Amino acid sequence: MIRNSDGVSRLSFTDASDLVLLYFLALHVMRHYPSRRFVQSYSEEVLKWQTWEHFRSSGNDLYNLLNIVDGDEKIIDKLQNPRAAKVLRQRGTFPTLTAKRLLRSFVSNTPSLSDANDLVKIDNSLQNSRYSGLRRRIANYTKLTPSDRKKAVTELELALKARGRNSDIVDYYILFVKDFDLESSQVKDTEPMVTVPDIVAPDTKDIQMLRMLGVPNKDLPFAYKVLSLTTRGLGIPPRFAQAYRPIMQIIDDIVKAGPGYVNLLKQVHNRAKSVKR
Repeated sequence: MIRNSDGVSRLSFTDASDLVLLYFLALHVMRHYPSRRFVQSYSEEVLKWQTWEHFRSSGNDLYNLLNIVDGDEKIIDKLQNPRAAKVLRQRGTFPTLTAKRLLRSFVSNTPSLSDANDLVKIDNSLQNSRYSGLRRRIANYTKLTPSDRKKAVTELELALKARGRNSDIVDYYILFVKDFDLESSQVKDTEPMVTVPDIVAPDTKDIQMLRMLGVPNKDLPFAYKVLSLTTRGLGIPPRFAQAYRPIMQIIDDIVKAGPGYVNLLKQVHNRAKSVKR
Protein backbone atom coordinates (compact mmCIF):
# COMPACT_ATOMS: atom_id res chain seq x y z
CA MET A 1 0.00 0.00 0.00
CA ILE A 2 2.84 2.40 0.79
CA ARG A 3 5.89 2.02 -1.41
CA ASN A 4 6.34 5.60 -2.66
CA SER A 5 4.95 9.11 -2.33
CA ASP A 6 1.86 8.16 -4.38
CA GLY A 7 0.91 5.66 -1.71
CA VAL A 8 1.27 8.35 0.95
CA SER A 9 -0.69 10.98 -0.99
CA ARG A 10 -3.78 8.76 -1.09
CA LEU A 11 -3.97 8.82 2.72
CA SER A 12 -5.26 11.32 5.22
CA PHE A 13 -3.68 11.49 8.66
CA THR A 14 -6.87 9.91 9.99
CA ASP A 15 -6.44 7.00 7.56
CA ALA A 16 -2.89 6.43 8.77
CA SER A 17 -3.95 6.62 12.43
CA ASP A 18 -6.82 4.19 11.97
CA LEU A 19 -4.68 1.77 9.98
CA VAL A 20 -1.94 1.76 12.63
CA LEU A 21 -4.53 0.60 15.16
CA LEU A 22 -6.06 -1.93 12.75
CA TYR A 23 -2.64 -3.44 12.00
CA PHE A 24 -1.82 -3.84 15.68
CA LEU A 25 -5.23 -5.44 16.27
CA ALA A 26 -4.77 -7.84 13.35
CA LEU A 27 -1.34 -8.91 14.61
CA HIS A 28 -2.72 -9.32 18.14
CA VAL A 29 -5.51 -11.60 16.90
CA MET A 30 -3.28 -13.75 14.70
CA ARG A 31 -0.72 -14.28 17.46
CA HIS A 32 -3.24 -16.58 19.18
CA TYR A 33 -3.10 -19.08 16.30
CA PRO A 34 -0.39 -20.99 14.40
CA SER A 35 -0.17 -17.91 12.13
CA ARG A 36 2.01 -16.40 14.86
CA ARG A 37 5.03 -17.07 12.63
CA PHE A 38 3.76 -14.43 10.25
CA VAL A 39 3.17 -12.08 13.20
CA GLN A 40 6.73 -12.64 14.37
CA SER A 41 8.37 -11.98 10.99
CA TYR A 42 6.15 -8.99 10.22
CA SER A 43 6.90 -7.39 13.59
CA GLU A 44 10.62 -8.01 13.15
CA GLU A 45 10.46 -6.13 9.85
CA VAL A 46 9.02 -3.10 11.65
CA LEU A 47 11.65 -3.19 14.39
CA LYS A 48 14.77 -3.94 12.38
CA TRP A 49 15.70 -0.26 11.89
CA GLN A 50 15.24 0.44 15.63
CA THR A 51 13.11 3.49 14.78
CA TRP A 52 10.59 4.61 12.14
CA GLU A 53 11.92 8.14 11.86
CA HIS A 54 12.57 7.91 8.11
CA PHE A 55 10.31 6.82 5.24
CA ARG A 56 11.62 3.63 3.62
CA SER A 57 10.25 2.25 0.37
CA SER A 58 11.55 -1.16 1.46
CA GLY A 59 9.70 -0.98 4.78
CA ASN A 60 6.41 -2.80 5.26
CA ASP A 61 3.16 -0.90 5.54
CA LEU A 62 3.05 -0.73 9.33
CA TYR A 63 6.57 0.71 9.43
CA ASN A 64 5.63 3.50 6.99
CA LEU A 65 2.31 4.15 8.72
CA LEU A 66 4.21 4.61 11.99
CA ASN A 67 6.54 6.94 10.12
CA ILE A 68 3.50 9.09 9.27
CA VAL A 69 2.07 9.27 12.80
CA ASP A 70 5.36 9.26 14.72
CA GLY A 71 8.33 9.82 12.39
CA ASP A 72 9.84 12.73 10.48
CA GLU A 73 7.13 15.40 10.14
CA LYS A 74 8.22 16.14 6.55
CA ILE A 75 6.16 13.15 5.42
CA ILE A 76 3.01 15.05 6.49
CA ASP A 77 3.44 17.39 3.51
CA LYS A 78 2.70 14.48 1.16
CA LEU A 79 -0.66 13.53 2.70
CA GLN A 80 -4.09 14.44 1.31
CA ASN A 81 -4.55 17.47 3.52
CA PRO A 82 -1.18 18.55 4.97
CA ARG A 83 -2.61 21.50 6.91
CA ALA A 84 -5.17 19.45 8.81
CA ALA A 85 -2.71 16.57 9.20
CA LYS A 86 -0.14 18.81 10.88
CA VAL A 87 -2.72 20.09 13.35
CA LEU A 88 -3.84 16.57 14.23
CA ARG A 89 -0.31 15.28 14.62
CA GLN A 90 0.76 18.19 16.83
CA ARG A 91 -2.22 17.65 19.12
CA GLY A 92 -1.29 14.06 19.88
CA THR A 93 1.74 12.24 21.25
CA PHE A 94 2.26 8.71 20.00
CA PRO A 95 3.60 6.25 22.63
CA THR A 96 6.70 5.11 20.74
CA LEU A 97 8.13 2.96 23.51
CA THR A 98 4.76 1.31 24.08
CA ALA A 99 4.44 0.39 20.39
CA LYS A 100 7.96 -1.05 20.37
CA ARG A 101 7.26 -3.06 23.50
CA LEU A 102 4.12 -4.55 21.96
CA LEU A 103 5.95 -5.40 18.72
CA ARG A 104 8.70 -7.11 20.74
CA SER A 105 5.98 -9.07 22.52
CA PHE A 106 4.69 -10.20 19.11
CA VAL A 107 8.20 -11.25 18.11
CA SER A 108 8.87 -13.24 21.27
CA ASN A 109 5.35 -14.72 21.29
CA THR A 110 5.11 -14.23 25.02
CA PRO A 111 1.75 -12.54 25.66
CA SER A 112 1.59 -10.55 28.86
CA LEU A 113 -0.99 -8.64 30.85
CA SER A 114 0.54 -5.39 29.59
CA ASP A 115 -0.40 -6.13 25.96
CA ALA A 116 -4.02 -5.05 26.46
CA ASN A 117 -2.88 -1.87 28.22
CA ASP A 118 -0.43 -1.16 25.40
CA LEU A 119 -3.26 -1.40 22.86
CA VAL A 120 -5.27 1.06 24.98
CA LYS A 121 -2.38 3.55 25.03
CA ILE A 122 -1.88 3.26 21.27
CA ASP A 123 -5.60 3.71 20.62
CA ASN A 124 -5.92 6.71 22.94
CA SER A 125 -3.00 8.47 21.29
CA LEU A 126 -4.39 8.26 17.76
CA GLN A 127 -6.58 11.00 16.29
CA ASN A 128 -10.18 10.49 15.13
CA SER A 129 -10.09 6.73 15.56
CA ARG A 130 -13.47 5.02 15.07
CA TYR A 131 -12.32 1.58 16.18
CA SER A 132 -12.05 1.95 19.95
CA GLY A 133 -14.99 -0.40 20.53
CA LEU A 134 -13.35 -3.06 18.40
CA ARG A 135 -10.07 -2.54 20.25
CA ARG A 136 -11.73 -3.09 23.63
CA ARG A 137 -12.90 -6.54 22.55
CA ILE A 138 -9.77 -7.65 20.73
CA ALA A 139 -7.47 -6.46 23.53
CA ASN A 140 -9.15 -9.11 25.71
CA TYR A 141 -9.41 -11.70 22.95
CA THR A 142 -8.83 -14.75 25.16
CA LYS A 143 -11.78 -13.79 27.36
CA LEU A 144 -14.28 -13.62 24.48
CA THR A 145 -16.72 -16.41 23.70
CA PRO A 146 -16.17 -18.28 20.39
CA SER A 147 -19.11 -16.39 18.88
CA ASP A 148 -17.82 -12.99 20.01
CA ARG A 149 -14.37 -13.85 18.70
CA LYS A 150 -15.79 -14.52 15.26
CA LYS A 151 -17.70 -11.24 15.31
CA ALA A 152 -14.63 -9.23 16.32
CA VAL A 153 -12.39 -10.99 13.77
CA THR A 154 -14.95 -10.37 11.00
CA GLU A 155 -15.40 -6.69 11.89
CA LEU A 156 -11.64 -6.29 11.72
CA GLU A 157 -11.53 -8.05 8.34
CA LEU A 158 -14.17 -5.70 6.90
CA ALA A 159 -12.29 -2.66 8.24
CA LEU A 160 -8.98 -3.82 6.76
CA LYS A 161 -10.54 -4.54 3.37
CA ALA A 162 -12.22 -1.13 3.26
CA ARG A 163 -9.43 1.03 4.66
CA GLY A 164 -6.37 -0.93 3.53
CA ARG A 165 -7.46 -2.78 0.41
CA ASN A 166 -3.93 -2.78 -1.06
CA SER A 167 -2.09 -3.37 2.19
CA ASP A 168 0.54 -6.07 2.66
CA ILE A 169 -1.39 -7.67 5.51
CA VAL A 170 -4.99 -7.81 4.26
CA ASP A 171 -4.70 -10.85 1.96
CA TYR A 172 -2.92 -12.83 4.64
CA TYR A 173 -5.56 -11.83 7.20
CA ILE A 174 -8.40 -12.87 4.86
CA LEU A 175 -6.81 -16.30 4.38
CA PHE A 176 -6.25 -16.53 8.14
CA VAL A 177 -9.96 -15.93 8.80
CA LYS A 178 -10.89 -18.58 6.24
CA ASP A 179 -8.36 -21.17 7.42
CA PHE A 180 -9.50 -20.99 11.03
CA ASP A 181 -13.22 -20.62 10.22
CA LEU A 182 -13.52 -17.32 12.04
CA GLU A 183 -15.97 -15.49 9.77
CA SER A 184 -19.33 -14.52 11.24
CA SER A 185 -22.44 -14.07 9.10
CA GLN A 186 -23.98 -11.89 11.81
CA VAL A 187 -21.69 -8.92 11.20
CA LYS A 188 -22.89 -6.14 8.90
CA ASP A 189 -20.44 -4.09 6.87
CA THR A 190 -20.62 -0.56 8.31
CA GLU A 191 -17.43 0.80 6.73
CA PRO A 192 -18.62 3.97 4.94
CA MET A 193 -15.63 4.71 2.72
CA VAL A 194 -12.06 3.82 1.81
CA THR A 195 -10.55 7.06 3.01
CA VAL A 196 -11.71 9.34 5.83
CA PRO A 197 -10.80 13.04 5.65
CA ASP A 198 -9.09 14.73 8.57
CA ILE A 199 -11.50 16.59 10.82
CA VAL A 200 -9.66 19.02 13.03
CA ALA A 201 -11.25 19.55 16.41
CA PRO A 202 -12.36 23.17 16.85
CA ASP A 203 -10.61 25.82 18.80
CA THR A 204 -12.48 28.59 20.60
CA LYS A 205 -12.27 30.99 17.65
CA ASP A 206 -13.77 28.44 15.24
CA ILE A 207 -16.71 27.79 17.51
CA GLN A 208 -17.41 31.48 18.06
CA MET A 209 -17.57 32.04 14.29
CA LEU A 210 -20.76 29.96 14.23
CA ARG A 211 -22.42 32.59 16.42
CA MET A 212 -22.09 35.01 13.50
CA LEU A 213 -24.22 32.59 11.47
CA GLY A 214 -27.05 32.71 14.01
CA VAL A 215 -26.20 29.73 16.22
CA PRO A 216 -27.14 30.52 19.86
CA ASN A 217 -24.35 30.35 22.44
CA LYS A 218 -25.83 27.28 24.13
CA ASP A 219 -25.80 25.40 20.81
CA LEU A 220 -22.28 26.28 19.63
CA PRO A 221 -20.43 23.11 20.76
CA PHE A 222 -23.14 20.86 19.33
CA ALA A 223 -23.30 22.62 15.96
CA TYR A 224 -19.57 22.34 15.37
CA LYS A 225 -19.58 18.57 15.88
CA VAL A 226 -22.17 17.87 13.16
CA LEU A 227 -19.60 17.76 10.33
CA SER A 228 -17.36 15.41 12.29
CA LEU A 229 -20.26 13.00 12.86
CA THR A 230 -21.48 12.94 9.26
CA THR A 231 -17.98 12.57 7.82
CA ARG A 232 -17.49 9.40 9.85
CA GLY A 233 -20.82 8.01 8.66
CA LEU A 234 -22.52 8.49 12.02
CA GLY A 235 -26.08 9.64 12.62
CA ILE A 236 -26.85 13.11 13.93
CA PRO A 237 -28.60 13.14 17.33
CA PRO A 238 -31.66 15.44 17.48
CA ARG A 239 -29.89 17.82 19.87
CA PHE A 240 -27.03 18.30 17.37
CA ALA A 241 -29.41 18.72 14.41
CA GLN A 242 -31.34 21.39 16.30
CA ALA A 243 -28.12 23.28 17.01
CA TYR A 244 -27.12 23.17 13.34
CA ARG A 245 -30.53 24.35 12.09
CA PRO A 246 -29.59 28.06 11.58
CA ILE A 247 -26.80 27.05 9.18
CA MET A 248 -29.06 24.66 7.29
CA GLN A 249 -31.61 27.46 7.04
CA ILE A 250 -29.01 29.71 5.40
CA ILE A 251 -28.20 27.05 2.81
CA ASP A 252 -31.90 26.40 2.18
CA ASP A 253 -32.57 30.11 1.60
CA ILE A 254 -29.67 30.33 -0.87
CA VAL A 255 -30.83 27.24 -2.79
CA LYS A 256 -34.38 28.56 -3.05
CA ALA A 257 -33.11 31.97 -4.24
CA GLY A 258 -31.83 30.40 -7.46
CA PRO A 259 -28.61 29.48 -9.32
CA GLY A 260 -27.13 32.97 -9.15
CA TYR A 261 -27.02 32.91 -5.36
CA VAL A 262 -25.79 29.31 -5.34
CA ASN A 263 -22.89 30.30 -7.62
CA LEU A 264 -22.04 33.20 -5.30
CA LEU A 265 -21.92 30.77 -2.38
CA LYS A 266 -19.62 28.47 -4.32
CA GLN A 267 -17.30 31.37 -5.12
CA VAL A 268 -17.12 32.38 -1.47
CA HIS A 269 -16.45 28.75 -0.52
CA ASN A 270 -13.58 28.45 -3.01
CA ARG A 271 -12.02 31.66 -1.72
CA ALA A 272 -12.38 30.46 1.89
CA LYS A 273 -10.61 27.17 1.11
CA SER A 274 -7.61 29.01 -0.25
CA VAL A 275 -7.24 31.31 2.76
CA LYS A 276 -4.96 30.25 5.61
CA ARG A 277 -6.04 31.50 8.98
